[in-house]
Amino acid sequence: MSFPSGRFVWFEYVAGDLARAQAFFGEVFNWKTQTMPAPGLPGGVYTMIGAGEHMLGGYLETPAGAPPHAHWLAHLQVESAAATAAAITSAGGKVLKAPVAMGDLGTYAIVADPLGGAFALWQPAKADAGEYKGVAGTFCWNELMTEDVARSLAFYQAVAGFTDAPMDMGPMGTYHVLESAGRGRAGIMQAPMPGIPQLWMPYVQVDDADQTVARARRLGADVKQPCDDVPGVGRLAIFTDPLGCGVGILQPAR
Repeated sequence: MSFPSGRFVWFEYVAGDLARAQAFFGEVFNWKTQTMPAPGLPGGVYTMIGAGEHMLGGYLETPAGAPPHAHWLAHLQVESAAATAAAITSAGGKVLKAPVAMGDLGTYAIVADPLGGAFALWQPAKADAGEYKGVAGTFCWNELMTEDVARSLAFYQAVAGFTDAPMDMGPMGTYHVLESAGRGRAGIMQAPMPGIPQLWMPYVQVDDADQTVARARRLGADVKQPCDDVPGVGRLAIFTDPLGCGVGILQPAR
């Protein structure tokens, strides 16, 4: 049985101080935690991120070989983790963790694009709601800043079947919306300066961007992009949490 591919359906926060991260995000986004048995992980449990009735992702202690800095690991849903991993290698990417079955839930792998941007593959064993929920506190977008837009676009089109819907953003240049099944799923844009690491950064939907930024700042966040209005999209901002991990917020246009 296969399920729709080309969707980012889960976001893991990977860090060494998960208690601090959980406290921060619990206050900023009102996220809750829920644990499930996971014999292969430290402590034998996996801690999931919840917003209301929705499960969005999880907290994962930094495993051996992973980057030591706090970061997000976005999960791309695919029809076949094995086939996609092979396509990634052929397209110049790397398989960092070979596909492995996660009990009766599905198959999981960790990979990287040709410029080093890491993400996970997720081949589910059964259908679930997945992806963006459209309510405050849940993920609403995923964004890649890159020094080589053309190369990144070609890679994600080849391995995930995305199509490119470019948007003229004026002085900011062209924003490339990755679409599948006729819907925008993520975006790629030129990094504003050299040396910015290639990485995927999620956005969380909020009811009030200004209040969310003020709350995050009080709790130790460093605001990298103050609140700004994007016509037809909404009001957005970007900040890093106390562990240095970036996250975006979006108050959708009404």
